[in-house]
Parts: sequence; C-alpha cells; structure tokens
Amino acid sequence: MNWSDRFSLDFNGPEDVEGHYTITILDELAEAYMGVIRHPNGPPISCYSHELSAHILSKKWHITKKSASNLIDYIAQNASGDSAPAFLKT
Repeated sequence: MNWSDRFSLDFNGPEDVEGHYTITILDELAEAYMGVIRHPNGPPISCYSHELSAHILSKKWHITKKSASNLIDYIAQNASGDSAPAFLKT
C-alpha cells in the first residue's frame, strides 16, 4: 500500500505536486507504524518499531520472536527503492 502526502497544510489538490512523496505503508505491520522520517540521502520514509514488528510477525505467523526479529533485520537490509521503510531498534 502506498500513501502519498505533501507534508503541508496548504495542499491545493492533485495539480499541486511540488514536495510530493510516496511512502510505503505495510498493512500487516500497521500497529508497529511510528511515523514518517526524513531519510538522510533521500525522500521521507515510513518508520516502524522493530520490536513491535517482530512481535506482530511472531504471533501472526507462529514463529519465534528471534526468527521474526531476524526476518525484520533481513527486510531492513535488503529492501530497495526510494520508499523502502525503516525499522527502529530501541
């Protein structure tokens, strides 16, 4: 799922495309969604809690939290594209 926003209260409609970015939202990890961050070398991206994402996947897929955490690490390291999400470890 992609979500697009201009990050402005003055959005004038579809013809106003200045500052328009596409952000990838992962439906399955919606509860772990933390917000939007500005990537240091690219456009803003969606950010998810690593720990909560691993918890969600372990429950939904009936796998260990360690396996789910490894899967999140793999996704974070191998996701490609300008709108690939980030996972915040705390």
